[in-house]
Parts: sequence; C-alpha cells; structure tokens
Amino acid sequence: MNVLREVAAPAEAGVYLFLGALDEVLYVGKAGNLKQRLAQHAAAKGPRVGLYKRYDLVRRVVWEVAADEEAAAWRESELIFALRPPYNANTGVRGVAVVGQDARIPYIVVRDRAGLLEFRLETVAEGRAYGCFPHLGKGVASSLGIACSDGYTALLRLLWASGGTGERMPGAITRSAPEEFSVAVDDALRPALHGFLSGARGKLVNELLLAASDRPAFMMPALRRDRDAALRFFAGGPKLVRERRLRHGVRGRMLEVETYRRLVREEIAPVITG
Repeated sequence: MNVLREVAAPAEAGVYLFLGALDEVLYVGKAGNLKQRLAQHAAAKGPRVGLYKRYDLVRRVVWEVAADEEAAAWRESELIFALRPPYNANTGVRGVAVVGQDARIPYIVVRDRAGLLEFRLETVAEGRAYGCFPHLGKGVASSLGIACSDGYTALLRLLWASGGTGERMPGAITRSAPEEFSVAVDDALRPALHGFLSGARGKLVNELLLAASDRPAFMMPALRRDRDAALRFFAGGPKLVRERRLRHGVRGRMLEVETYRRLVREEIAPVITG
C-alpha cells in the first residue's frame, strides 16, 4: 500500500501497470485521470483477499499516457490480451481462463462462392485471411471489443445494402459478429474491400454508402450510423494490425496470435523497465 501512496502520476488519461517483486505485471488498468485513479487505489480498503491482495504484492507502478480516455481503454484491452495479468478479472486468476479464450481469437477469412463473398470468423488463417483480431467476436465486452464486433457487423450490413434490393435485412447481420455471412459484392468494390480489411484504406465505407443510396429513405440514417461504426472497426481492427506490423517490420497482411502478443509486449517493455 505504501508504494501506491508514493506514486506521482500525471493528471492525464492513460494506462497503468502494477508490478511485482520480479517486475511481473500483476494488473493493468486505465483511467481518464491517472493521478486520480491511482489515488483511489491507494485509498482502497478491504480484506487482503481476492483483488485486494494485489495491493500487497505491488512493488512498482508504471504508466503510459494516452491521447484520451477511449485511447486508454483500447490500450488497456491490448495490454490485457498480450500480458495476461493474473489479477485482471477478464483473464482469470493466473491466466487459467486464457487457454479457452485463445481458441476463439479469429481471423476474417473471405472466400468467393459462386459469385458471392463468404465471410467467416475462423481461428485458422487459410486462403484470403485477415487479422488476427483478438477483440472481435461474441462476448467480448471491452470498449475495443464492442467497437470491433459491432463495427464488423455494420460493415457486413453496408455490403448487403450496397449489393442489391429489398427491405428485409438478413437476421445474421442484426446480431453482433456473425460467425459466417455471404453477400454479393460488386467486382469494382472488391479491391477497396481488400484494402479495408488489410488496414490500408478506410474509404470503402463511404463508397458502400454511396452504392446503397437507392435503398429506401427510411434505411439511410441507420446505414450512416453503420458507416461510422465500420470506421471504428477499421481503426480498432485492420488499421491497428497493419500499423503494428509496419512498426515492427513484419511482412504480410496478418499477425499470428502469439506474434501479436509478442509485439505488444515489446511495445510496453520500455515502460516496464523504466
């Protein structure tokens, strides 16, 4: 507890890490105001069991400033995924729950099926695959997970709206992050779709919205919201993967799950070592 009382963090948004005696990461948190949040930790009271036990184990606190609270929340999700700290509730104590979670980390695999594009969330990258996307899928409750999962579904709705007629939206794309969905995509839009899923070009969503402009007027406000949501998926999914690959000099359009973790660990290592 004395360690927490001595922390002099800035009054800025960011992520913070509790470190143990061997500089192991015990816990990762985020805050809109690091100084205020760490002061709350220092003042916390409770029996030294469960999550409160982590305070007795803390030997150092380090932090990384973020642009704003949302950026801090997204960074927190990335660090929890990569570091698997034992006292974060969504990793399970000492990472026990992580093995099952790893099995659900998807790639987006796109296949041409008789003129339709089939989109599948698969754990093996075969054929034309993009990812991996650790924060995409059902049941991912972090703000980054919601942005990716809801935004991916919004992208599928835009593809559907741009590719045909009719007012009845398929049920699969009224729910978050369907495991599979097939849709007609104009050949002229397919290069832009590849650029979008590769993280290189986000303008696809405006092209899709334009292509869907002949849909009934009552559908357009929802489709404009889908455009904004799909851009959030682009930022938190494909673009994030691409920027990480380029920053670390990794070739190809995908990152393997363990490579993704390793690169995030390398990014935060200077903060941990001081």
